Amino acid sequence: MACKKEKLYYKTSKLSFIFIKGIINVIAIIFILPVLLTVIKSAGHYRELLFDCFIFYPMFWNSLFYATVITIIQMAVIIPCAFGLSNGKFRGRKFIFFIYVILMMMPFQVTMLPNYIGLRELGILNTRTGIILPMVFSPFGLVVMHQYMKKINTSVIEAVRLETNSVITVIWKGVVPQVKTCIMAVFLFTFAECYNMLEQPMLFLKEDNLKTLPVFISQADKYEGGVLFPAAVIYMIPVFLLYLSLGKNLEGRTGAGNL
Repeated sequence: MACKKEKLYYKTSKLSFIFIKGIINVIAIIFILPVLLTVIKSAGHYRELLFDCFIFYPMFWNSLFYATVITIIQMAVIIPCAFGLSNGKFRGRKFIFFIYVILMMMPFQVTMLPNYIGLRELGILNTRTGIILPMVFSPFGLVVMHQYMKKINTSVIEAVRLETNSVITVIWKGVVPQVKTCIMAVFLFTFAECYNMLEQPMLFLKEDNLKTLPVFISQADKYEGGVLFPAAVIYMIPVFLLYLSLGKNLEGRTGAGNL
């Protein structure tokens, strides 16, 4: 009797697993279908994009430039800031972090006008600096890094402090190795966010040779031929390659429990 129950339970579990796996595969196909259709429809239009639409090139390289510069500078800013807010002992650090959380929750439409006024007063509207500067201090990366750093091993930091009084050395040798996974995750998300910038270039820049590829794709109806689909395919490549290079290091190492 017990043997029959075990066989029935095994069959039920196997059927449940197959059913769930089938649903997941169907959902995956639904998500990947638009990408496949874009790739298929792009065939035969690359010549029009690459040889007849020269504005594509500066916009593509602008997207890569902005995303790379912003991400690197932001990493240099948020790592020491997150370490100070999570492990420092000073009054008001919880309140400062609370302000960062509030800012992270605000949509761009709320901060758009203050950013525009600030950039205008600084005289950096319609410049690359006007795009880079506000994004360098984006609160998302700091909030994620702060939550991750709350669980780091402080004994490693204390051991490094016995060797040096340099804060930079302490962060580099005692903190960075422990949060390497989080750094890669934040790097990936920040790069993707900056690479996908649309509103900032449209509002803060006037010259097309300073704008980004998302602006080009959003205004593809202005250009002749079917340049939209090949532009979209090329647009996906950098983030896809970055994910492939970092994905293996992130699998199974960054979870909700760590964040």
